[in-house]
Amino acid sequence: MRPHLRPALLTAGFAGAAALALVAPGNLVMRLAFGKLDDPALGRQLLLTVLGLLLALATVRYGTRPREPRPDGTVRPSPWARAATWGAAGVPVLGFSVPHLLWGLGVPFGVAGPSAAGLADLSGSPVYWGLLVAGPVAGGLLTLGLISRWGQIVPGWVPWAGGRRVPTGLAVVPAVAVGLLVGQYGTMMTGCLAFGITRTCAPEGGADALDGSWAFAGTYPIFLAWGLCLLGAAIGYVHTRRL
Repeated sequence: MRPHLRPALLTAGFAGAAALALVAPGNLVMRLAFGKLDDPALGRQLLLTVLGLLLALATVRYGTRPREPRPDGTVRPSPWARAATWGAAGVPVLGFSVPHLLWGLGVPFGVAGPSAAGLADLSGSPVYWGLLVAGPVAGGLLTLGLISRWGQIVPGWVPWAGGRRVPTGLAVVPAVAVGLLVGQYGTMMTGCLAFGITRTCAPEGGADALDGSWAFAGTYPIFLAWGLCLLGAAIGYVHTRRL
């Protein structure tokens, strides 16, 4: 095979997988969130998502080679896998937790109009602080397990399971599931934002909070970047664990 053909095939494979899994399903996440399970388009959207995942898996299998393990049985991740994982851990913290922390403290960061007036009501909500502020931080720390030794072999201090290999699916399935959810939502809403049809994508007043509030609108590309990085981190983990 020609030297330049392999990178081209890998690029095409991952680009096609991203298009099938994130772009083609359209409003799949919104349909699932609102319980519209009887919609005839649901089957097609799920099929496209599965095809995207299968194409990504096939591309990983094509583009990877077995890696030599360390003396402790773990494998050092590739630089691109580490970069994707650090991105998946850092993007939600910087782009989601930090703004929500500021809003919870009453700082109108990038928020204007009626939305700014409602920020004071957020500080008293434990769900807000736990889910929207602390949640992405905790998720980011867990994400780093995809490039850490403890993400491949359970630490020895863990009762009953210490020293055992971490099942690949235990790490990959949650990462892929979250990556698809936030990635598909971010792709759809970023596209709506770019084409100025956000109110069509989020009807019934769901887009009113965006009026004059660029920080609220900025969460859409954050979701997109988070999803891409997290899916890349999951692919990197599969690449690392392929002994």
